[in-house]
Amino acid sequence: MVEFALIAPVLLLILAGMLGFGRVLFYWIDANHLANEAARWAVVDRNPYAPATLQEYIRDSGTQEFAGDVKVCIDFPNGGTPQIGDPVRVRVQKPFSFVPIVNMFDVTVKASATQRIERLANGVSPASYAAGDVGGACT
Repeated sequence: MVEFALIAPVLLLILAGMLGFGRVLFYWIDANHLANEAARWAVVDRNPYAPATLQEYIRDSGTQEFAGDVKVCIDFPNGGTPQIGDPVRVRVQKPFSFVPIVNMFDVTVKASATQRIERLANGVSPASYAAGDVGGACT
């Protein structure tokens, strides 16, 4: 009994650490998936989720645990008016707390996807989405 009382806190700490690591890995995978999906729709200049913007859809389309408090930013790293062949960058960020009850050990899970524009619906600039931020500016 005494031996178990000595080892139980260490065992529970290891178990809690494994669960926290699993959750943060899940957030990272989900953020990468959403960034890639948004980038793919952006490079073909299509938003099948209208009337919602592409950023709003991506922000709200994660799993129930992941959705909410997500920042989604679409921009053109080269600046200026985008043309076919120019890159489009999508960034997704989600805050994560290893100890959510007391908000300790907070980190921000970040994902980014960059792809080159393949098609512009109106031939000049993206017509199906606009570059910008939803949920706040990404860093």
